[in-house]
Amino acid sequence: MLRVTPDGKELWVQTAGAATNAVLDTDRMETLHTEPTGRGPVQSAFGPAGGRYGLVTHLEETFVLVLDRETGREAGRIEVGAPQANASFTPDGATAFVTVPSWAEVVAIDMAELAVVGRVGTGEEPMGLVVFDPATA
Repeated sequence: MLRVTPDGKELWVQTAGAATNAVLDTDRMETLHTEPTGRGPVQSAFGPAGGRYGLVTHLEETFVLVLDRETGREAGRIEVGAPQANASFTPDGATAFVTVPSWAEVVAIDMAELAVVGRVGTGEEPMGLVVFDPATA
């Protein structure tokens, strides 16, 4: 999977076989650096432009990896208890929501504390997730 940063300057690519997050310069398509992620990285997500962190979810780990957006390096790990699929941020970037398919739930992560602050039950195996601001919809 891959995702372009909100400012459009970098492309983050998760490589499941190598278990890394590669950061590429979008103008030159050159690798700026590569960071180990843990087994089975599946998707990255970012809050709004100017936010401090990006997240990487995993199909084979029980933590969400927090990467510093400026350096691309690991800033922490948030234990959610089971493998994850997708992540999305609130428009202000204060909270991230991550799907945990095997537990049929979505976890809420406080991005200032880098901690799980809530869990919401869902239907079976939630995968996709989008958070939007109804004021701009």
